Amino acid sequence: MKPIIGLLAEIDSDGTAKVKGTYAEAIEKSGGLPILLPYVKDGEVISQFTEICDGFIFTGGADISPLYYGEEPSAACGAIQHLRDKLELAAFERIIRTNKPILAICRGIQLLNVALGGTLYQDIPSEIPSDISHRQLEPVDSPSHSVTVVSGTPLSHIAGGAEIITANSFHHQAIKTLGRGLSVMANADDGIIEAVYADGERYIRGYQWHPERLVDKDEKNKRIFDSFIKACGCEE
Repeated sequence: MKPIIGLLAEIDSDGTAKVKGTYAEAIEKSGGLPILLPYVKDGEVISQFTEICDGFIFTGGADISPLYYGEEPSAACGAIQHLRDKLELAAFERIIRTNKPILAICRGIQLLNVALGGTLYQDIPSEIPSDISHRQLEPVDSPSHSVTVVSGTPLSHIAGGAEIITANSFHHQAIKTLGRGLSVMANADDGIIEAVYADGERYIRGYQWHPERLVDKDEKNKRIFDSFIKACGCEE
């Protein structure tokens, strides 16, 4: 049986849920079966979704409301999907009580950090001047900058000990202070945190870039999904 991977996706003001096909394709290529959680309010439904799935991916998308990390939205803060914030934080609260793997991508790494009590830079360009464009102009499936991998971390193992890997970049927010129990796996040259993991044995990994868009071009990014699906119960 393929492990069932629950996708937490974009949810607009009308409650419409959608997810880019590249997430599903990356999951399938690594041996998983993707399913989508639509917008629901019932906590029991969210709990049953948590029980059904073997692992979870928090995907990219709109900014998280700064109110969840104790700040007022700045003028540079982008669009916020309030329904999505509520659903994902409620789902995370239930998922974290299990031992099931979590993979958090782009907005997902930010949600993971906020859910664990961390904070975010609301806008990198106005708060951290940098020579790196974290909102690249290159095609979505092309890497635009390198990240430095912290030795001895899970990402270092996934990358075969490589000290540098390439990433694509589509964000203007980033982790400011780390959430409880999180450690850094990689940084950009300007100091922006690009990847994190949870201390201990629990499989919780977060990436600020979009590895799902690079799986066909870069073996190290493909291994990010292979590692996650294996942790969810798939035999390689």
